[in-house]
Amino acid sequence: TNEPRTNHRPLLFHALKDSLKQYERAAIGNSTKSTQDHIKEVVKLINTELWALMGRDSKPIVFKASQTPRIYDPLSVIAYGYSSCTGLAIMLVSALRSVGIPARMAGTPAWYGDPSKGDHSWVEVYVVSNESGKDGKWMFLEPTPGIAEGRENTAHADNLDRDPCKRWFCKADRFNGSTKTYATRYDKQATSFFPMAWADDDRGVPGEDRSKFYTSTCGKCK
Repeated sequence: TNEPRTNHRPLLFHALKDSLKQYERAAIGNSTKSTQDHIKEVVKLINTELWALMGRDSKPIVFKASQTPRIYDPLSVIAYGYSSCTGLAIMLVSALRSVGIPARMAGTPAWYGDPSKGDHSWVEVYVVSNESGKDGKWMFLEPTPGIAEGRENTAHADNLDRDPCKRWFCKADRFNGSTKTYATRYDKQATSFFPMAWADDDRGVPGEDRSKFYTSTCGKCK
């Protein structure tokens, strides 16, 4: 979004590379799994291990509310060891991009269209539907911070195969038509922008309206 620009991706890549050796091109050459399956596995692995790998003093990065815009760029999140949903989403997006997975931030600047009701941020990942890389779709998940080293197998990090209705925010009462949701875009020629609750006068981040998708998806969840 509009977070400070720092050269953090090499740091994230080098922290993750050993965990992802099994997904290197040479290692998966004879795999019977699809590209889609590999993407989903890598996304879950990163969302599981990122927080401990980038934590300090053997403590994983954790969630702490109301930190944006003080702590929301990846280096600040790493330095402090915590952030709210926006900083965690930006960090997970950056980690995924550092290993070549298309990801972007999504969210709402105001629940029910009312800023006093709060905002929320999460992550979308582009997943191909066939080996040609075409006809894919954007799927969503939440960062799962606070997973300590050694607890990866029991932590149940969010993943792309999870039922959307299992996420706390994906409920019909929140997506009744009054909540608008958006996702960032890289396209500098985009005609719409990504509204940010922490900078409501900033129109400089390209975005797209995702309200129809989330109202349709989460509107079915009780």
